[in-house]
Amino acid sequence: MKQILTLLVVLFCCTTLQARERVVEQPAFDAWSSTSLEIQKIVLNDTATIVYIDAFYRPHNWIKIGKDSYLQANGKQYKIRSGVNMELEKEIWMPESGTDSFQMIFPPLPENTATVDFSEGDFEGAYSIWGIHLDGKPAYSPLAGKKNLKETPVLETPELKSGIATLKGHIAGYRPEMNLTGSTWAYNPITAGADENAITVDRNGNFTLDIPLNHISVINISSSFMQAPVYLKPGETTSVEINFPEICRAQSKLQKDKPSLGEKYYFSGALSALNNEVSNSTLHELPVGFNSQEGFDQMLNDITNMNIDQFKQYWLDRREKGIKELDKYPEISDAFRKILLMNADMETARQLLGTYMLEYAYRKANNIPQEAPATGFEQPVITTAYYDFIPRLVPNDPIALYAFNFSLILRSLQYANISGKPIPAGTKEMPDNTADLAKLMGTDKGIVFDLIAAQKLARPILEFKPLSDQELAQADKISPVVKSLLADMNNKLKQTIEENKKKSGYTVDRVNIGDIPEEELFNAITTPYRGKVVFVDFWATWCGPCRMAMKESEPVKKEFEGKEVVFLYLAGENSPKGAWEQMIPDIKGEHYRVTDGQWSYWEKKFGINGVPSYMILSKDGTPVHFQVGFMGADKMKEMIEEELDK
Repeated sequence: MKQILTLLVVLFCCTTLQARERVVEQPAFDAWSSTSLEIQKIVLNDTATIVYIDAFYRPHNWIKIGKDSYLQANGKQYKIRSGVNMELEKEIWMPESGTDSFQMIFPPLPENTATVDFSEGDFEGAYSIWGIHLDGKPAYSPLAGKKNLKETPVLETPELKSGIATLKGHIAGYRPEMNLTGSTWAYNPITAGADENAITVDRNGNFTLDIPLNHISVINISSSFMQAPVYLKPGETTSVEINFPEICRAQSKLQKDKPSLGEKYYFSGALSALNNEVSNSTLHELPVGFNSQEGFDQMLNDITNMNIDQFKQYWLDRREKGIKELDKYPEISDAFRKILLMNADMETARQLLGTYMLEYAYRKANNIPQEAPATGFEQPVITTAYYDFIPRLVPNDPIALYAFNFSLILRSLQYANISGKPIPAGTKEMPDNTADLAKLMGTDKGIVFDLIAAQKLARPILEFKPLSDQELAQADKISPVVKSLLADMNNKLKQTIEENKKKSGYTVDRVNIGDIPEEELFNAITTPYRGKVVFVDFWATWCGPCRMAMKESEPVKKEFEGKEVVFLYLAGENSPKGAWEQMIPDIKGEHYRVTDGQWSYWEKKFGINGVPSYMILSKDGTPVHFQVGFMGADKMKEMIEEELDK
């Protein structure tokens, strides 16, 4: 009898323990900061909270779960204890599949916990998932079920007209701890560059951007809470409510098939009908180009060993195939359809103007580095007839300003050898081809020619060479708007030049590089810094990623002020001297601008096949690290500290 009672007690205890364990399969969540980690399930019991993770990341790259990761519920933090199939603070290298699974073990949560947050720590950029539902309920959105008005957009004809376009936004479901940021960028048809604006979100999830524009423009928003094009109009305001929980749900591999929480974006104000259709459509572009590394590699493989006619037909065929995708979307309005077709046409034109890709593909297929002769490659003979696609694909019409890459096309057109005549070897600047382009287009008037003329006038300003009054007067022939914009750019440049004269904290040419052989130059430049760690930045004035990396690394440089660390910046002759001289006052460190020959020697010696490239020298001058592309501010700091501590 006693044995039976003992067995019953044991069974009762086991049943009670089992009853206290709760399993939540694929819990819904309200928002997240990255798509890398997904929760497969959460097991809750009296001794632990076990979070089963599926990780998704680029193959052969790593992710890491920090020791400061925690769950937060009801105002209390529950620090991570350990991991299963992974170690805290140790890189988890992703296999070829790009997926991995592991578990995170946390302390037990209170029994009636309905929602919980996960974060990998209290630092900027920490991976977080907010509002993980342990109660079995769907994600919460204040905008759930809301619908946009059904309006048919109409494309207004853009005109060159300067003004401030205002974009007001609200992120639904926002919490202050999300600390979301973002940026906008738009191609400027006057400068042929990209204008950027940072998005600052207040604690209530609101933001306002005042963006100078020259015409109705498409602004690309890049952030964790919005990845969409937005059309704005100078002098007018556009507002948007962002359904952040729905955006996160749709991004999730495990939650995307669950019921929608409403539309992603709700626009009002200027161009709202067009923005609502474009931003909420499942079709964002016609598949003409490529939007992944795999697509790019496949394209290179496709065009290897093609002649120029085959290359042309290849892209025209891709265009035709891409346009057929529209047949699957009969609901798309005529306005949006026109934009999609224009973007497809101009993407095709952009690729056709990039005939250098034939040599690039040949080099890659035959493992020939850029600095070596492309032995066996036959340079294509490009005739005027090749360029007959330009009038068909590039509209000489203001409506083209709705296309996101119109300004890039205009820039590329200026470097096309439309005449078909051989260009003498050693020519540094492409001869003016305006007359050849006019002959091809059947006119020398229209938006294409106006903006090309504006870009040519803007180019010296961008190279930090102010325009004379006579040069500025040429803008009168284009339009009063263009003249006003160029005059404003010119005045700001003159002001910058004067301000730069007063700046310090940078040094130029400590060593007379003209007197030193190429093979000895790098050693001569770096020898004065023996006993210090040297961070070398190979860059160029025209390189956007170089400037972005410099901005990101500025806080790191400040941390090493007064320590035995030198920041050395090396540029080549392809960085215009005027631009280089005016940019370096804002880049604290040691600066050299070397000749083409000296730079080419370094390319071969160090393997510099792109900028930015970076090298770290130990205190005795030995190179201990080299890489192409910025390593990130945190890694930069870590690597410098490692050498500094030796």
